[in-house]
Amino acid sequence: MDRDFFDKELDRLLTQAESLIPDEDMPDLPFISIAPDVRDWHTFEMQLWDVGEEIRQLICDGKKALTKDQVGRIISICLNEKGKRGRQSFVLLLGKKAYQMYAPALAPLLSSDDVNGHVIDTLYKMQAGQYADLIIPFTDHKITWIRNAAKKYVQKYR
Repeated sequence: MDRDFFDKELDRLLTQAESLIPDEDMPDLPFISIAPDVRDWHTFEMQLWDVGEEIRQLICDGKKALTKDQVGRIISICLNEKGKRGRQSFVLLLGKKAYQMYAPALAPLLSSDDVNGHVIDTLYKMQAGQYADLIIPFTDHKITWIRNAAKKYVQKYR
């Protein structure tokens, strides 16, 4: 895949993702019956998550590094709380040491229940070890995978 095709396809997907995020905050949906601790997903959240996954596939298939502008757009999506849980796949896109310099932009998202576990995982993969004090409280998290990700992070970086 040539760079021009990669850039155009990534731009298309990022534009699609940006357009999926509503202009106003949407209320949380009710909990689902089969998992009483999990809220139902808005359609836009699922669509946004899927676009992030498409981008992941493009990056993996193309083996191309993201430009600073492309990373900036991904971070902008991550930081837009109106995207709710759909942002999870975008946070995960940055889970590489090459993107470690962007850790300070993601760390504030530890306060967001929609993406905090994904942020812990991404900071770990970035090898951004300076956030142990912020992550320690998650070692007692009620959700097992988040608790385990936090323990793994703290064990390595504290």
